[in-house]
Amino acid sequence: MDAIFNYLDNMFAHLPKTEEVKRAKTELGQMMEDKYNQLRAEGRSDNEAVGQVISEFGNLSELAEELGISNQVQQASSEDNFVYVTAAEGETFIEKSKKAANMIGGGVAAIMLGVISVIFFSSYAEGIFSQVLGGDEPNKVYLAVGLGLLFILIAFAVYLFVMTGLANEKYKIFDKKVVKLDPHNKMLIQKAKENHRPVLLRKISIGVGQILLAVAALTVAGVLFEDNEAVLVCLVCLLLLIIGISVWLFISGGAIQNAYDKLLNEGDYTVERRKSESVVQRWASPYWTLIVVVYLAWSFITSSWDKTWIIWPIAGILFGLISAIVHAATSNKE
Repeated sequence: MDAIFNYLDNMFAHLPKTEEVKRAKTELGQMMEDKYNQLRAEGRSDNEAVGQVISEFGNLSELAEELGISNQVQQASSEDNFVYVTAAEGETFIEKSKKAANMIGGGVAAIMLGVISVIFFSSYAEGIFSQVLGGDEPNKVYLAVGLGLLFILIAFAVYLFVMTGLANEKYKIFDKKVVKLDPHNKMLIQKAKENHRPVLLRKISIGVGQILLAVAALTVAGVLFEDNEAVLVCLVCLLLLIIGISVWLFISGGAIQNAYDKLLNEGDYTVERRKSESVVQRWASPYWTLIVVVYLAWSFITSSWDKTWIIWPIAGILFGLISAIVHAATSNKE
C-alpha cells in the first residue's frame, strides 16, 4: 500500500492544495485502497495488486471529471506550469546545490570578515589598542586599511555570488514551475531528504549554540571589562566571526534542504508558495539595493562603522516580516 499512496502523492503534487483537491485526493485514495484490498482477497500478490490499481486509477486526467477537479487538472497540466526532471537531472541538481551553498556561505563569511576589519582597524585608528599593541598614536591610515579590506572582501563575495548564479542559471526554472518526477525517483529523493534532516538540525543547533555562547561572553565581558574598550572590540569582532561561521552552517544546510523541497514541491515550493514567492522576488532586489545604499551613506556620513552594522539585522527582520505578509495574502487568494 505504501507504493500506492506514494504514487497518489505524486499524482496530486502539482495541484493547488485547495479543499476540493484535498477532498478528491482522499476520495481517490479510498478507491485505490478498496481496489487493492479486493485484489489481495482474490489471491493476487502485492506487486500484482499494486500494478493493477495504478493501471486502473493512475491517470488523473481520466478521473478528473468524476472527482470534480477538471478545471484544476486542466490548468495544472499546461506545459507552462511544470517541468519533468529525470533521476540524473535531479542528482546533478542536488550536487550543484551543495557546491552553490558552500560558495554563497563563503561569500557571506567574507563580507563578515570585511566588517570585522573595519571595526578592528577603525578602533586601532582611534588609539583604542595603543596600550595593548604598542604606543602608536591615533592614525586614520588604519581606517583606510580597514575600508580597503572591506571592499576587497565584498568584491570577492560578489564574485562568488555571480559565479554561483551563472552556474545554476538553468535551474532557476525549478523556482517557478512545479517539478514532476516518476514515482520511484520521488521516493529516492524523499529518502535522501529524510537522511539530510538530522544533518540540517545538527548544523542549526551548532550555529545557534555558538552564537549564544559568543553573546554570553560579550555580555559578561561588558560587565567585567566595561572600561577596557580593547577587550570589548575584540569580543565584538569574535562575535561577528562566529556569526559568519554560523551563517555558513545555516546556508550550507538550508540550501540542500531547499533543493530537495524544490524537487518534491514541498515546504516553500508548493504551488501556492511558488506564486507568492514570485511576488517577493520582484521587490527583493531593489529592497536590498536600497539597504546597501542606506548603510554606506549612513556609515560614510557619520563615520560610525562600529554602529551602522545594526541596519543589517533590522533589515533582515523587516524583510522576513514583509515576506510572511505577502505569503499570507497570496494564500488567501487561492
